[in-house]
Amino acid sequence: FWESHHHGHSSAQKRAQDEQPLWKPAFLGEVNMHVFEDWCGGSVSQLRANVLYPLFPHTRTTIGRLAINAGWKNYGVRIFGYLHPVKSEEYIFAVASDNNAEIWLSSDDSPKRLKLIAYLGKTGTEWAAPGEYEKFSSQTSLPVLLTKDKRYFFEVLYKQSEGIDHLEVAWRLNNEDSSFEVITAEYLSLYVDESSLLMTENDHIPQTIASHQSPLDSAYKPAKDVDMVKADSRDFIYSIPLLKESDMENVFPECDYYPIYIFDNETIERYDGINYVHYSAVYPNDHTRLTHQQTDDQKCFYEKDEAYFKEGGFSPFLKLDETADNKQPVRKSLSNSEEKAPNWEQVFHVNALDFHSKQSDAVMETCRKAGNIIMLKKEVMPAVQALINELHTTKAISDLHIKRVLNVEKKSNETTGTRYLMELELQNTEGKRFLFSKYLYVRKEKKIEKNPGLPKLCSPKGFSWNQEATVHVILAVKNQGRWVIHFIKEMEKIYKVTGDKNFNIIVIDYNSTDIDVEKELKNAILPSYQFKSLGGAFGRSPGLQEGIDLVKDNNSILFLCDLHLNFPVTIIDSIRKHCVQGKMVFAPVVMRLECGATVQAPAGFWETYGYGLVGIYKSDIVRIGGMNTQEFTNEWGGEDWELLD
Repeated sequence: FWESHHHGHSSAQKRAQDEQPLWKPAFLGEVNMHVFEDWCGGSVSQLRANVLYPLFPHTRTTIGRLAINAGWKNYGVRIFGYLHPVKSEEYIFAVASDNNAEIWLSSDDSPKRLKLIAYLGKTGTEWAAPGEYEKFSSQTSLPVLLTKDKRYFFEVLYKQSEGIDHLEVAWRLNNEDSSFEVITAEYLSLYVDESSLLMTENDHIPQTIASHQSPLDSAYKPAKDVDMVKADSRDFIYSIPLLKESDMENVFPECDYYPIYIFDNETIERYDGINYVHYSAVYPNDHTRLTHQQTDDQKCFYEKDEAYFKEGGFSPFLKLDETADNKQPVRKSLSNSEEKAPNWEQVFHVNALDFHSKQSDAVMETCRKAGNIIMLKKEVMPAVQALINELHTTKAISDLHIKRVLNVEKKSNETTGTRYLMELELQNTEGKRFLFSKYLYVRKEKKIEKNPGLPKLCSPKGFSWNQEATVHVILAVKNQGRWVIHFIKEMEKIYKVTGDKNFNIIVIDYNSTDIDVEKELKNAILPSYQFKSLGGAFGRSPGLQEGIDLVKDNNSILFLCDLHLNFPVTIIDSIRKHCVQGKMVFAPVVMRLECGATVQAPAGFWETYGYGLVGIYKSDIVRIGGMNTQEFTNEWGGEDWELLD
């Protein structure tokens, strides 16, 4: 799925790329160079894994010599154009770089016939000194026959991490008397003149075998051993027909709505709201805990456990079998001093431990690798069984049986009770599937029963999600063309996969000069969009408020959004489920990727302090006064915490 999206192109774009730009003599003396900044890693596969590569570079420029030294770090380069040999001879090519680089050459002027002829490294750790062309055998090519007065398309890819950056591509004739020389302007020409194009105009950029993932690109392959990138039943929940609210009338007794948590002070200190947020526990395990990252990164997950914290490790959990035969043996070291010897006969007892359910809001806030609090199966199934029992008492849906538990979310309070979002896949006797998705309460009993049995579920008055609510995704931008394109592609992906027509894109643009936002929206495949252009300096709060004001329906949901994001296709559905008019707003937690990490191979942390993404009904944001446009004008940062307050 990610591969097809990352490298997907419209039919118009494919047609444009098939039409090779007309070459002109004025192109002689330079080649095209695209630069991708702020991207870690030293391998070319890391460059290909960049979500902006190859269509949206930070810089498009030209060079007249195949030797660069920008004095920078953490960037990648794509150089492409034509070679013009002045002799009909066999040539040998070579590359030197810090870190990795590749040379690709076509058999003629077509980008479609490229072949990899030389490279330096594949893992990102390999490098060579400037001009050192024979450190690795792969740095030099086999002899290549080139013909005078012909043009040959070529491409050079280079990825730099840290250290002294340099890349040089050289050639020599295939004879003993010649030596490698850097290829210079008299042998080069542009593929295309980009000087008058907007940065978001990219139909002319060649899409080649070199510019897309290679079979050797481990950085681009999905990390199959990482649980969080594996398919989850929640990923496809939108595809199951929803059981209608009318079918569930009178199934559960009604009970008064009461918030699980209430902020009971009359006022709140500025930016103090984040300290009163409570997280939901989930079932089954959604694998949001970042178990695949470094050992030290994971320790905070365990350090909140009382026994682990007290003893400083896992030793308290090992109950050694202290028998006479299991005494710790001693042996002499090489220095003749005594030291402990391994005791291969030592055995121990250990109890099954569930660290997940011991997590708390505080752990999630401070240990940003922990992910969601996970409930035990034995905690969830009594509520599930109680739900099924109630369904079977209703004649209209009594033939439904549970196929699987898709998703359960819970918030509990010792004094008020428990609120569940229950999502089950049900099936009738004819094999038809239905999705049960509803909020249910378990009220706190005043008397503690000796044999409580199954929990008593009730339906909270006025607390249900609207499956037909329109979601307006609101974005404010200025001169972020490449990321606006990425955002639009993400929204197209959601529409294409889910077929959900009840969402609308609203973009407020502060007179961007690097993109025609309205044109891009018009050409996109979206259910609907709205656009408004503003002058002056960028301000996120005023921009979002302009978008809010465009929405006239108070019964629709607003999703205050941001750039630089990859969205799950379930996001619109999830926003609806977690917004209840007059009662609940939604702030999904995003994962902030480390430099060089990708969706396919994620590494980073959960941004538990970020509230830039908020789902809220229009009537509710009107009720709280909207965005604070008085204090937050021409800057951003802090407006999300202020809104939370």
